[in-house]
Amino acid sequence: MAAEDHHSDLEVVSKEMSNGLDDIVDSKVASPNDSPKLKQNGHAPTFSENGVGMKLDTSMANGHSNGSIDAVLDGVSKKVNGINMGGISPEDYSADPMVASALMSPLHDRLNLDAMFSITKPSLHRAPSILKNTSAISDEWELYKRAGPKYPASLEQLFMKYHEKHSNSWQLAHDLGAGSGVYSPTLARFFRHIHVSDPTTSGIATSRQLLSAWSTQNPKSRGRFTFSVNKPEEAAECATDSSVDFAVITESAHFATDIEATVRSVAQTLTTGGTLAIITHRPISNVVGNEKVKEAVRSMFDAWGRKPWDVACGDSTKSRQQFSLGLDFVPLPEELFKREETRRITINTHGRARELFHVPDNEEEEDTPMSPAEMWDMASSRVDEKEKRHEFADEHESGKGWRHEVGWESFRTRIAMFDSPDAMQRLEPHLTEIQDLIMKTSPNGVKVVIEWAVSVVLATKK
Repeated sequence: MAAEDHHSDLEVVSKEMSNGLDDIVDSKVASPNDSPKLKQNGHAPTFSENGVGMKLDTSMANGHSNGSIDAVLDGVSKKVNGINMGGISPEDYSADPMVASALMSPLHDRLNLDAMFSITKPSLHRAPSILKNTSAISDEWELYKRAGPKYPASLEQLFMKYHEKHSNSWQLAHDLGAGSGVYSPTLARFFRHIHVSDPTTSGIATSRQLLSAWSTQNPKSRGRFTFSVNKPEEAAECATDSSVDFAVITESAHFATDIEATVRSVAQTLTTGGTLAIITHRPISNVVGNEKVKEAVRSMFDAWGRKPWDVACGDSTKSRQQFSLGLDFVPLPEELFKREETRRITINTHGRARELFHVPDNEEEEDTPMSPAEMWDMASSRVDEKEKRHEFADEHESGKGWRHEVGWESFRTRIAMFDSPDAMQRLEPHLTEIQDLIMKTSPNGVKVVIEWAVSVVLATKK
């Protein structure tokens, strides 16, 4: 594509993103006082301790108070159809398009949005469909990001409360390695402009399409989007120095061929006090509270093989090595980030992060000795002993929402999305065993609790 055609496309997209918005000041040059997130109706965004977490003044966010965004940030339990939702995140049952961020896509069936996490009794005969037109998504990575666990309200609290503590600017956010931009709508709730970058043209094309649809459905949103095809190592090519308030990498940091260059490039663009946030989760869930079903599910995943890991980690030896370290392979140079403010967080790992994130060995690789160059390039932990580590479980406010009660068809559905009918047939005995065990051992006969292991890095630019 010619350069002038590329710029023309960006102009068209920019106009589409801006259509219907109240304020069109460019976030990269606007004064902080002009930011709608900093001052609107005479109020600044506030995040205060209220016993259950962070509270956002929604008169700033959406023009009214005590709305659904408050409910999400407060982690308030609700009753739906008379059933207490308990620890399930409000995001899981919210109908507010500004809240259902991770699944805000035309590809999702709005009538069956929470099929994997439904509070209703699942069908005993037919697997639920959590995505419609999945055959139209040829990229397994896109399916992986969209069909994985939804980011709960607690993660939004964790990110935004951390950022508010160290910065008072909500102008520009950068979603790196964004794929289809599934996290960008969440950023749009807080930052006036979001730049979306991805190494692939297909990822950017998809993000343009989906975020244009999102903007149409949310015309009053302050979030606007621009796009570029760039690797995370090229973050400095996407924005001017010291202009980005919040940079986030979701589920893709391990793909960086040079993580040191990535971190330094991102740091170059961050403002003083700006936030670097990175998150990744284990590609398979773990059953809790039912040992028999837990063992059956483990056996099923073992029999399934490397497929979910291959989708999550790719076929690069280095990306698999890095993923096996959780996010410990990410360096946070002391000359760039405030060491005392760095946070290395794990959720639902129960002290076994290395074990849970370890990518199963490839038998062929085991028989092939590594070259000296490959040995030199092996990923290793870059965690400084001065950095703070935190381990959260579901009982902690920052760990809530990564557990879900699901029906047995959830396991069958996830396999069907990523693998062939032959694989389904091969695994059917395992799936039937899981179904039978849940029927015999589950209190309600149809549900079991699963949790996802998560790794997070938060850092503040000096």
